[in-house]
Amino acid sequence: MRFLLVVVVIWTTVAQADESLFRNHVAPIFEARCVACHEGAKPKGGLSLVSAKRFRAGGDSGPVVVAGRPDESRLLEYISGDEPQMPKDDVPLSAADVAAIRAWIEAGAKWPDGVELFDKKQRDRDWWSLRPLTRPSPPAVHSDWVRTPIDAFVLAKLQEQELSLSAAADRRTLIRRLYFDLVGLPPSYEEVEAFVTDDDPQAYEKLVDRLLASPHYGERWGRHWLDVVHYGDTHGYDKDKLRPNAWPYRDYVIRAFNEDKPYSRFVAEQVAGDVLYPGTADGIIATGFLVAGPFDFVGHIEVVEGTLAKAITRNLDRDDMVSTTIGTFNSMTAHCARCHNHKFDPITQEDYYSLQAVFAGIDRADRAYGGDAGTATPQLVFAAATDFAPQNQFVPTKGEPRPVHVLNRGNEKDPGAEVGPGACGYLPDLGSRFDVDETMGEGARRASLASWLVDKRNPLTWRSIVNRVWQYHFGRGIVDSPNDFGRMGAMPTHPELLDWLAADFRDGPQSIKQLHRLICTSAVYRQASAGNAEFETRDAANQFLWRMNRRRLEAETVRDSVLAVAGKLSATQGGPGYRAFAFGDDESPHYNYDGYDPDDPLSHRRSVYRLIVRSVPDPFMATLDCADASAPVAKRNETVTPLQSLALLNNKFMVRMAEHLAERVEPMGDSNAERLTAAWRLAFGRDPNEDELSKLVEYAERHGLANACRLIFNMNEFVFVD
Repeated sequence: MRFLLVVVVIWTTVAQADESLFRNHVAPIFEARCVACHEGAKPKGGLSLVSAKRFRAGGDSGPVVVAGRPDESRLLEYISGDEPQMPKDDVPLSAADVAAIRAWIEAGAKWPDGVELFDKKQRDRDWWSLRPLTRPSPPAVHSDWVRTPIDAFVLAKLQEQELSLSAAADRRTLIRRLYFDLVGLPPSYEEVEAFVTDDDPQAYEKLVDRLLASPHYGERWGRHWLDVVHYGDTHGYDKDKLRPNAWPYRDYVIRAFNEDKPYSRFVAEQVAGDVLYPGTADGIIATGFLVAGPFDFVGHIEVVEGTLAKAITRNLDRDDMVSTTIGTFNSMTAHCARCHNHKFDPITQEDYYSLQAVFAGIDRADRAYGGDAGTATPQLVFAAATDFAPQNQFVPTKGEPRPVHVLNRGNEKDPGAEVGPGACGYLPDLGSRFDVDETMGEGARRASLASWLVDKRNPLTWRSIVNRVWQYHFGRGIVDSPNDFGRMGAMPTHPELLDWLAADFRDGPQSIKQLHRLICTSAVYRQASAGNAEFETRDAANQFLWRMNRRRLEAETVRDSVLAVAGKLSATQGGPGYRAFAFGDDESPHYNYDGYDPDDPLSHRRSVYRLIVRSVPDPFMATLDCADASAPVAKRNETVTPLQSLALLNNKFMVRMAEHLAERVEPMGDSNAERLTAAWRLAFGRDPNEDELSKLVEYAERHGLANACRLIFNMNEFVFVD
């Protein structure tokens, strides 16, 4: 009894403080002992303890707290007394816990605005990716090898692991590595020779700058982004119809990378560019991001309004927008909370459906933009749209958001409370619910989300993008699960380096090109890729970067390189995509890749301009592990299969390009030795050695020059980069 009196005195003193009583004492009790049952769409007794608004609404029997009057508050009856009713089937709250809650009620039961509670047994905000982003100082390592702060972080980790550095790669390797990394094309023999013999001490840095300034840079890095957002040129689903106006978004991405658009602007334009940057073409085109994924033609256009099937269609449509937006910009799996609170990360069902509410006023449809002032005739882009010509059952919202309810277990038949717009609750400092002016239409919701995403206090946005860029340079991210920074994802191998890169990027001009320059000029990036038997026993995956990773070229880069070496690569940029298939247009389109003519000059453009079909992927590209546009691809699979060898050897595109290469080198020499030397230079940027040339000439004498060129296309050196 004396203990209880002391506790009460302590809590009475603490109660004189303002909101700290709730934050420091009551909230932890609720999270540890109560929220597990009192959360979600159908909390026990109708009482939710996740937010001030829902708590004040009370339960099935009305409010449970009378501010300032603990003895009249039923909450105290539930948790105290001779036989406390709550927590049900569990150990009663301690006397100190009950005293804390009593003192809080007596002090006015203040619940700070924006504070939301989570079940501590399942979720914890104290996770590396959710912690505030600070800029750590580079380690004080002393080595002539260190060229950039990146090197200091990596060298310190190597020393910690008792590993050492590899030698620097030679110049022929470095120029080939840079070309494929930054522009996705092989360097010419003349370019390689000029770089190898250049005695300018800044020759390497100047090469990096020249490649970053190339228009081909945007084509290369735009393709990476399109993987992540699962861009496609058809709708998907059962009627995989063409999406003829998707391509302006693809061109926007390429243009944004070439212009080195600041990342905050790049993010904001794609979520709410039409609202934040009215009057600009990019502001509309960029919202193609939100609708880049599949579109259920039947569900939207043919299914009757007001039916369960229609509700399912719209739920799945918004789910794709939510998962793509949060996965792309925050590297978190918000979609896991569609049917229940996230099992591992601090994302509730209410968070998830609040995100759905952000997108509740838009549809996927063609939208006008730009236009010639002389003719006020606009162009069309498939983008986030609120106003378009109705098509059967597909009717625009006119900017009026549709109602969104928390769905019990994700079931459209069992809707719960309606929710307003918001984001995830894993960043308490930012809050998770948006106070928007509803008279401004649905756009205010997306503008609020864009602001939340690019806020400098949102550490996930900045960690996510620098990790993605790092991954494409090294073949593996500092976090090897680029779309999952939660508890089920990978831990960072170099957490301090990740934070330094993220903070430096966030607080600077937010230039992706500057980030490339920092990475590519580092000594870590310039290492050779040769193995080390001793180190491989301790770090077989090379996660600590004691050497450079040897990587196989992506499908698009292989195809583009074949065209370039064969002398057929078209320089045409932008516009509608080319078709690498024969097409039959009826109720359900037919895509026939067997009918493709590899001599069609329209198809000799870079692969980023290929018309991408969701339901019937290009078999040649798919064999080479091309991304599947049906789902976001944060990291491509990299397999080695017999089918890949067969495709590179026998696919009619490869056979025809080998014939074109033979035609190209025919006038370059008077003998097969001279012609094949020329072909080797085109393919590898170097001269063949005596053994390589003699074997190739022997093969050509037996099987013909074109078949020898096929052999060149099938060498490891052609499809791998060191």
